[in-house]
Amino acid sequence: MGKRDRWDSSSESESESESNNNNTKDETSAGTASIATAKKKQSNSSTNDRNNNTAAISSLLLPLHNPLLQGCRSVYDTYEQIRHISEGTYGVVWQARDLATNEIVALKQIKFPDDLTKEGFPITALRECSVLLAMSHENVVTVREMVVGDSFDKVFMVMEFMEFDLKQGMDRYNPREALAQSELKDILRQILAGMQHMHSKWLLHRDIKTSNILVHRSGRVCLCDFGLARRYQDPPQELTLLVVTLWYRAPELLFGETRYGPAIDMWSIGCMFGELICRDAIMQGQGELDQVDQIFQMVGVPTKENWPLFEQLPTAHMFRWRKNKDDQPDIYKKFPINAPVSSSQAFLDSNGFDLLKKLLTLDPQHRISADDALRHPYFHQGVKPRTPRFFVE
Repeated sequence: MGKRDRWDSSSESESESESNNNNTKDETSAGTASIATAKKKQSNSSTNDRNNNTAAISSLLLPLHNPLLQGCRSVYDTYEQIRHISEGTYGVVWQARDLATNEIVALKQIKFPDDLTKEGFPITALRECSVLLAMSHENVVTVREMVVGDSFDKVFMVMEFMEFDLKQGMDRYNPREALAQSELKDILRQILAGMQHMHSKWLLHRDIKTSNILVHRSGRVCLCDFGLARRYQDPPQELTLLVVTLWYRAPELLFGETRYGPAIDMWSIGCMFGELICRDAIMQGQGELDQVDQIFQMVGVPTKENWPLFEQLPTAHMFRWRKNKDDQPDIYKKFPINAPVSSSQAFLDSNGFDLLKKLLTLDPQHRISADDALRHPYFHQGVKPRTPRFFVE
């Protein structure tokens, strides 16, 4: 009877290979004894003998692994499975322990669907790996290495471990309690900083939402899940429309625009900003037509003044929408300045409302960029940003 793979998503989380465990224990014991011996020798050596000291210190260093020369390391020899965290369309995430350093990490096992196996490595996973390796920023989740199992479908991305996502963090609050303005500022500032770094590398995320933002107990916020990420250029090339979760999808995408850029991510951040204020998604369309209607109810209908190129969009003439009952869009009623509509809604000053409107601007050419948003007075006037309470245990 064959061994059960402890890194198989269909296996029990506690299952593991006994032989691999014994090998790991023997290697760990030998390594510990070697380090203890080296330390003892170093303490007894003469302080004037630099050569001996250098040799003793060198013996304590862990051997370096070069994946370009030696290939990816084995997951069985380097990480111990702790628990299953979550599972999505493209991968399974595990919490694991680094056997060399005892550090807790997250391992994302890449899924190999049957319909993609015949075509090779899944394009979404390949794209995510490429994007993560191209970036290095405190507000973008980092990938440390790739490790493999004993079969072609056992491929893992090793990433830093984050406690939960932003949506789960918001759920830790009392439903009747509002997010403090200082905490709201800190979250939004970090999201914008990560997005600014991504756009500076000519990369689009294309799926920004609260469940794709990870949070750490230290208060750090990171962008994650780059399966739909893609490089862009100027002038923009044609890209797919099948991106961004509907509630966070920019209006130009809903009207068939295939030549888009960073503005689609900024619209998603605007939707998320409103969600952080209200504790719920602000435009929850049941389909594309309903989503378009809700967008126009929220920020107003397109005109030649606020969106000059709207008529040139592929499906601009195929939609009919209801005009607002009054001349004032719902954004003014849903987000009143200095006057929250309920005890669970965060306080919003005039600077915050101005930033929200600029993020939710219909015309993508006039929508605020991540760089300009970070320089907005909202972050530099009034109360100062503060680490949110749901990061603290």
